Amino acid sequence: MPDKGNRKAGVFIDGANLFFTQRHMGWQIDFSRLIAFFMQCFDSVEARYYVPESGALSQEQVAFNRMLEANGYTITSKPVKKIVNKETGEVVMKGNLDVELVVDALTTASRYDSFILVSGDSDFLPLIRALRSRGKDIQVYSTRGLSAWELVAEPGIGCHDFSDIRSKIELIASHEVQQSAHAESPESVSGQAGLPTKGEIFTGSIISVKSYGIFLSNPYHVKCLLPLSFLGVETRISSLPSIVRSTDLFRVAVFDVDAEGGPPRITVKLIDRQMSGVLEERAFRFLQKNSAKN
Repeated sequence: MPDKGNRKAGVFIDGANLFFTQRHMGWQIDFSRLIAFFMQCFDSVEARYYVPESGALSQEQVAFNRMLEANGYTITSKPVKKIVNKETGEVVMKGNLDVELVVDALTTASRYDSFILVSGDSDFLPLIRALRSRGKDIQVYSTRGLSAWELVAEPGIGCHDFSDIRSKIELIASHEVQQSAHAESPESVSGQAGLPTKGEIFTGSIISVKSYGIFLSNPYHVKCLLPLSFLGVETRISSLPSIVRSTDLFRVAVFDVDAEGGPPRITVKLIDRQMSGVLEERAFRFLQKNSAKN
């Protein structure tokens, strides 16, 4: 994807289509790495995931949804419907969310410059053409063999194959990471086995907030702490949870990698001056509000 500089992207994921895409490719996508990949090209990314639900959610599905939400995705779902053909008695399962995706893409169009569609379904061509007529940059992600030829042939859009960026977005099994880590000395683990090197930059969303810092999602699948002292805020923060919003995104640089004595951990430092300024203002207002009460 070309570098778009300080622009906003709307990512719309057709979950059902992506399920078959991953099965066709033979490997799984890491959604924390996927949003980090898009964050490298845009100043902000708003990602939405559309998926049908068939009955009660399994524990695995619940965990998957929590992971998506922790990484900043908005989930839209609806129950699968059973439709019976009165003439033949045939039961057809219907769980398409194309309409919801299209409506959301059109109603939120003012919030993004680039429309990123994760689907190979040509049913979205009318939406793509409508958004292109509004001057939106259009990018489509799928894979060879499942991308409709109408999408590939459509002029004025960028079609991308997930296989071309596999190394950046593939899900790495945790046991593979651990085995690789044990095979390396602590000095050489950083930068290998899924761990970063000092100075690497990524964007993380909030997993939890403590008084001493913020735990962030990250593309390395390790515990990641952004300490209070690394927020770049001069005003005294008396209650960190009170000034952090669940929708905040933090662009950070890796400050330290600890791969000794247990599961790997990384410490990061906020490098987004704009976010530091936002936190500074929130902290100041919080202090003023508490002072007025006292």
